[in-house]
Amino acid sequence: MAETSLSSVVLMLTLMTHVGRAVPSSPGRVSRCGNRRAANETVNYSLLSRIVGGTSARKEESPWIASLKRDGKHFCGGTIISDKYIITAAHCVSDKNAEYYVKVVVGVHDFSNKETTEQSFSITAILIHPSYKSSMPYNYDVALIKLVGRITFGKNIQPACLPNPDDVFPVGSLCVTLGWGRLQENGKLPVSLQQVVLPLIEYKRCLSIMKTVDRRLAFETVVCAGFPEGGKDACQGDSGGPFLCQRSHGGWVLIGVTSWGLGCARKWKDNALIPPEKRGSPGVFTDIQRLLHWISATLNQDKTDSLSNQVRCSTDDGFLKGTAGQILLPKGTRKYYSNNEKCVWTILVPKGKYILLTFNRFNLEWDYSCDLDYLVIFSAVGHLIGKFCGDVWPRPLLISDTSITLKFISDFQESNIGFSLSYTAVEPNLYPDSDCGSVAVIFEEGEIQTMNHPEQYSSNANCQWVVHSPMYNIIKITFLVFEVEPGEDCLFDRLVVHHDLQGTMIAGKFCGFALPDPILSYSNVMQITFTSDYVGNYIGFRAVISFVPSSNQINPGIQWKESNHPRKSPDKIEHFDNVCGVSPVPPRFNHPSIAKAEEAIPNSWPWHVSINFGNKHMCNGAIVSESFVLTSANCVAEREAFHNVWLIAAGLHHLELLINTQKRPVKKIIVHPQYDPLSKDFDVALIHLEERFQYNPYVQPICLPDGHNKLEPSDLCVVSGWNLNVELATKLQQLEVPVLLDGVCKEYYGGITDRMFCAGAVTGEDKAPCSEQSGAPLVRRSDGGIYFIFGIVSWGVGCHENPKPGVYSRVTAFIQWIREIIRSDEGATHTNTEPQPPLITPGPLYKEKALQPDSPPYNDSSSSQHFYVACKDVMSLQSPGEIKLVASSQDDPEGGRCQLIFQAPKDHFILLNFKQLNMSCEKYSLVIYEGKSRNKTFKAQLTEEKIPIIIKSSGPAVTIEASSTAQDSQLQLWLSYTFHHHN
Repeated sequence: MAETSLSSVVLMLTLMTHVGRAVPSSPGRVSRCGNRRAANETVNYSLLSRIVGGTSARKEESPWIASLKRDGKHFCGGTIISDKYIITAAHCVSDKNAEYYVKVVVGVHDFSNKETTEQSFSITAILIHPSYKSSMPYNYDVALIKLVGRITFGKNIQPACLPNPDDVFPVGSLCVTLGWGRLQENGKLPVSLQQVVLPLIEYKRCLSIMKTVDRRLAFETVVCAGFPEGGKDACQGDSGGPFLCQRSHGGWVLIGVTSWGLGCARKWKDNALIPPEKRGSPGVFTDIQRLLHWISATLNQDKTDSLSNQVRCSTDDGFLKGTAGQILLPKGTRKYYSNNEKCVWTILVPKGKYILLTFNRFNLEWDYSCDLDYLVIFSAVGHLIGKFCGDVWPRPLLISDTSITLKFISDFQESNIGFSLSYTAVEPNLYPDSDCGSVAVIFEEGEIQTMNHPEQYSSNANCQWVVHSPMYNIIKITFLVFEVEPGEDCLFDRLVVHHDLQGTMIAGKFCGFALPDPILSYSNVMQITFTSDYVGNYIGFRAVISFVPSSNQINPGIQWKESNHPRKSPDKIEHFDNVCGVSPVPPRFNHPSIAKAEEAIPNSWPWHVSINFGNKHMCNGAIVSESFVLTSANCVAEREAFHNVWLIAAGLHHLELLINTQKRPVKKIIVHPQYDPLSKDFDVALIHLEERFQYNPYVQPICLPDGHNKLEPSDLCVVSGWNLNVELATKLQQLEVPVLLDGVCKEYYGGITDRMFCAGAVTGEDKAPCSEQSGAPLVRRSDGGIYFIFGIVSWGVGCHENPKPGVYSRVTAFIQWIREIIRSDEGATHTNTEPQPPLITPGPLYKEKALQPDSPPYNDSSSSQHFYVACKDVMSLQSPGEIKLVASSQDDPEGGRCQLIFQAPKDHFILLNFKQLNMSCEKYSLVIYEGKSRNKTFKAQLTEEKIPIIIKSSGPAVTIEASSTAQDSQLQLWLSYTFHHHN
């Protein structure tokens, strides 16, 4: 842990044996949930719920949607919440005869043809909230429909998740609504399901907006969402449909039922200045979380094991004092706990004691992030100790505190047998530690997880588990969740599994987001270690330890080699040439919001570069070709003459950690000839690199849009950068921003031209890109999954004081100019077929020499024909050659790393003749690798004692890596090299 003095140090250890549990093969049900809404055309105030400005939904992504039909025609939406119940808007079914003529259809997506997945039901009862009044339909607008028969669940038909009482979705969170409503106000109806993404609006702000519609309106049970400028909304026919938000760990939750709205996709930013008949409103949804009590009681009223209509705990909760005790859920003769329970226990033991929790039974509904039914444990100061679900017993927990709080939550379905645990007050240091600084010895099956899971694990963690299985058994580790900071060779955070206690036989080393395959031990012992650095924390892992009879082990020497590596992501790129707009690490938003930026997944925006002036981050840019970076003119204008002071850094996530970074000097800066520094019109520039980028998983170009890719108002795009939250961050950030209508942009700013547009939401906080953010790319994902660049951050007036949307240069206005410049460079580069000159960064004593490939080694040490280079990444593509590498603390006072890469043609090998090596003792490391980039493998480490020496490669590429860890380091290397064809 980061601080051992924390009172919530958790010590996992095993004290007694219990029966092993099977690993859950799949979640109890789908934890992602859907999106849409509709309206009743007969209600006052134009109660029109609507899908306008959305996109076609995918059938498999919205399995909870239901269609309410009258005479075979859709009129409202609904959401599946169990095999017997549909939730919808009360105003959709308020007619007293509705249960006789309304049909509910599930498993439907396209109305134009009969689908094999469709299931149709009659209605046995309609249960409208007792506080709903048709004269005030905007409050308590919710109803439950009880079906005749039961829904058969499958791939395309699943229930949605109801929210937990303690779920929190911040203002600005991007949520989804869906339905078959009109595509525009009074417009036509679609035949297939539509969806639209809308940001949550602060409740008080929504109330103030509604007062501009009618001061008599009172909203007690609503949640609001939408864009002030309009453009995206639901429409007639969407009422009763779902409105869903995503939990921070991935699960989608039904937080609202589409209720109503004034008009369809109208703007409401300046309602008070607009004639009443043209005013708009946000989308208004019935707040499910506020009405959970009624929904839960109604769903449970026909269950034989219900606790009555009041939702309470199925055992005694509250304060538990003393030196020992037990918690049993459910209590008494009950076989299962109830749905919609909320229990809270606070355990208090005498001062100076620790609390030991031992689980004797555990079986809760399973979910990837434990958001359905779960037990959560907090320290006295509110730090998360652990969150548990499923049927794998948690390991005994020793908490170094005198007080803890346990909370149990169950949702509205799938009750299980619950849990039994004992607590005991024990002396400190009585048992072996495992507080992420010590060792836990495990002799029984169970579950292990990183500290704080499913919240972010601690920085500087150093956890170790030693597992012993019974005699004649081997150990199996099955991963349920895995999200650890990625890095080349798992340099930053890592989980390492060893077959032995000495740590010499590695079963696997893991990081990133791919779920590792199960691991089997060679014997009845296995060692597991988890370490993290001081930054870049994720939710970590959960894994099940189980024991397997050793007779099941078949040829482990072969089996382990294939099974102990992470599965490859299906989205991973294996070839990097001629590919743009595709990230080898798919971008992901843990907290979808247009109100606050979050850290990006490392290398998920591989085209984003840092533009440095005088070795300091100045602004941003995007890679558009191997030799060109696109940025804003205001970033580089008036300094273009000092191109030798600029440096472009690609493959960068952390500004202070240069792992996987490619740095390139600048050959030329090309500012658009019509750029006006006063108006910021034509605010675009291209940076021509001295050396080409080498595309790999960390460095990729972004696609330029063509005539088929257009940016539409209210489109959600992504802007990335290191200071999206105003202050400069060390790690790359990302933020989703909506595109504004041109007219709305001009209302915020004067001087907006056809080459500019605005994007961003005014949420009461300053999130507009500031001047330091200039040049950052704004990208949008196409339907095919490819990202295109549509904007370049230009300026944002008053971004620190009076928050406004950011202003972007419109890339589509400059496509021809960009392509002509790139094309002219490509034409100049490829005018002949002769080999290109070596890509070596010249030092001050560089002398150019004509070299012929495949010539004999150049061994005349008295010759003055040398390449002198400083310690920086360089590449040589021709032979023969001779290099003198010089590095000292003057180049990098804090030490550093550089590479010399030699790339011969295919079917060639390389001879390296090392003539001289002088370096500070123990200050520098010089290592030779076969290959380059991620494919390189260790070949040799050089010392002064090994020089002179000749090294022959086995393949066409060799990398020499020099690295220093000291401020007063010095290095001098002299070598010659030649390429030779394999005979």
